Amino acid sequence: MKQLFQSSRFILRVIISVFFGHSLSAANMNEMNHGPFASWTIRGATTTYKGIAIRIGDDSQATVCFDTDLLRMSAGWTGGFLKWYSERDGLERHPSIDGPVSFFNEAGPGWSITESFEDPRRIPYGPLPDSWAHYRGLFLHENRVVLSYSVGSCGILELPDFVVIQKEPVFTRTFNLEASSHPLFLRLFNIVGPDPKIFAARGVRGTHIIRFQSDAVNRILGCDGMPSGAEWEILEGHLCLSIPASSEARRFQIYLSDEPTGIIRNLINQMNKRIESTSVPDLSLFCKGGPSRWKSDLKTRSISGNDTEALAVDTLTHPEKNPWNSWMRFGGLDFLSADRAVLCSISGDVWLVSGMAPDSPELSWKRFATGLYQPLGVKVVDGAIYVLGRDQITRFHDYNNDGEADYYENFNNDSMVSENFHEFTLNLETDRDGNFYYTKGAPWPPDGDPDKVPELIKTPHAGILFQLPPDGSELRTYATGLRGPNGLAIGPDGQIVYSDNEGHWLPTCTLQLVRRGGFHGMKPTAFTVQEPTEFEQPICWIPHNVDNSPADPIWVTNSDWGPLHGKMLLSSYGKSNLSLVLTEEVDGAVQGGIINLPLRFQSGLVRTRFNPFDGHLYVCGMRVWQSTGARYGAFHRIRYTGRPLNLPIALNAEKNGMRLTFTCRLDPDIASDPQSYRIEQWNYRWTDRYGSPHYSVKNPEEKGQDEVWVHSVELSQDHRSV
Repeated sequence: MKQLFQSSRFILRVIISVFFGHSLSAANMNEMNHGPFASWTIRGATTTYKGIAIRIGDDSQATVCFDTDLLRMSAGWTGGFLKWYSERDGLERHPSIDGPVSFFNEAGPGWSITESFEDPRRIPYGPLPDSWAHYRGLFLHENRVVLSYSVGSCGILELPDFVVIQKEPVFTRTFNLEASSHPLFLRLFNIVGPDPKIFAARGVRGTHIIRFQSDAVNRILGCDGMPSGAEWEILEGHLCLSIPASSEARRFQIYLSDEPTGIIRNLINQMNKRIESTSVPDLSLFCKGGPSRWKSDLKTRSISGNDTEALAVDTLTHPEKNPWNSWMRFGGLDFLSADRAVLCSISGDVWLVSGMAPDSPELSWKRFATGLYQPLGVKVVDGAIYVLGRDQITRFHDYNNDGEADYYENFNNDSMVSENFHEFTLNLETDRDGNFYYTKGAPWPPDGDPDKVPELIKTPHAGILFQLPPDGSELRTYATGLRGPNGLAIGPDGQIVYSDNEGHWLPTCTLQLVRRGGFHGMKPTAFTVQEPTEFEQPICWIPHNVDNSPADPIWVTNSDWGPLHGKMLLSSYGKSNLSLVLTEEVDGAVQGGIINLPLRFQSGLVRTRFNPFDGHLYVCGMRVWQSTGARYGAFHRIRYTGRPLNLPIALNAEKNGMRLTFTCRLDPDIASDPQSYRIEQWNYRWTDRYGSPHYSVKNPEEKGQDEVWVHSVELSQDHRSV
């Protein structure tokens, strides 16, 4: 229904969709200093779905990629770091290795407690079973990255690094192993070529240096502190190190080099000298916090909005130009205190912002964490920062209180990641019991062929609303059939709503109320034995011209917000605006419509949060594609000033018509005139095509809308409803 309402006090465009009854460029990413590591799906000799590319060497001369699903070092290379591509500002095509590869490991477990490395997973996505191995997180100390994980019952710390010996590049891996009641088997690299051989070389003080030879490649390996009884083995096409069980903790370091072009013995001698002059470090010393990496805060301004309006919009500017070329495109927001907020950027950074008081003209921005995989959700729980990335939920620890994260703890990484760029992992919310919720998008066929949609569903984790208990121990499916769920909220009474975006099996954008076990329309992500024939009806369908890409809904819980208290707002990524949602319940079904508010923001909105300390609404967002937003990132505060809103505030469907209730008195002559109103109706079709045209209600096979004649208008005695 479209209605143009005029009075002597205002002109307002109202757009309502009602259910009756049950009815970037690559340059920005390549120029950005991502920090000591960057997490992403990384293409190379093999694809690493949850990869951490770690810069190594005193001058970052080399990089290794660690697979957090399989605990394998999937590749090591020299030269560059990662190469991002221009498609959809660096988000559609996954980055690739940028440099010559020195070694790699095929897809499969990087560790085992038996001599078999056969993948125990049913499909090649998601982490290994916890009984086999588990990634715990990583520690930062200066530019060192220490990986923490377990294999069987054995806890392990690993430090990857790079040195130059006799002008030859050498990759190193330092291990600290806890006592282990079972043996361990470590995969080092894939053997290229037939007929591999291992030749012993001279070793000293517990070292073990060998030459590895095959038809395709020759290498020199050394091990300082070789565990007692450990042996080099060739298993399933890889060079491996078998390590016996031990009642004591062990530390050792492996050196890996291509066979040098010069005299081999010189490299062996120099490697021995280096091993003799150094000791295998205790990696726990690097797990307690280190010097600040990002130094001082960056200062920006807070620009106040127009206080003569009912809703004043303040602009909280951010340091778009910064020393690290960090591309700030915000996807998550929450609050640590009345003065301090935390925001995440889809480019990989997490920022702390202080100076949040409305009367403070200056803001301070601190780079808190880096290298995350497309973070699109932030939640603060009991003072701890949780950030949702595509690969995991990370819980951060700042051991020395310098405003920079020292430990990136893996709170949960059970979610599966596949190749398809459109499976964005979005939102992060908690309910009154402390359970976490987030959503995962469904794949997108690049050629637009709907017949290929089922082929793109690689994992059972596409198009899902997930729930996690407060300890993060178990990933549960809460609802299915989602497509592009770029918004999620949990209401004051525990209601869960989310917004979805038009696409295959979704005729147009929607606002959805969720019940446990519900199916929301996208058939390929139903994951049922029988194809569903119906789906959860949304609160409202949103016409494309009203909002082509909705984001976060949010309830107004602050009683100081006058007539908006208790109402729901809906942010828009596509239109860069905010809407008021009006709902009612009829026969147990929640239905309603939305009204665009006369507000515009600098970027497409993504996340909304009421600050529990000052009661104002804060919004943040970005522009990646298909948004009216002018800037790549934006951060705003919305204040209710107490001035008149002049808005419809309630919508009700009745047997003989519609009732609209307003916040103000209406002009009787205009409000009572049927010519002041225009109503249209139409249907959508639920098909596998992208979106749906409008179809006539009177003639269902015809496209278009039907105009509905307004026979009469009745104005209430208080002149506030029609």
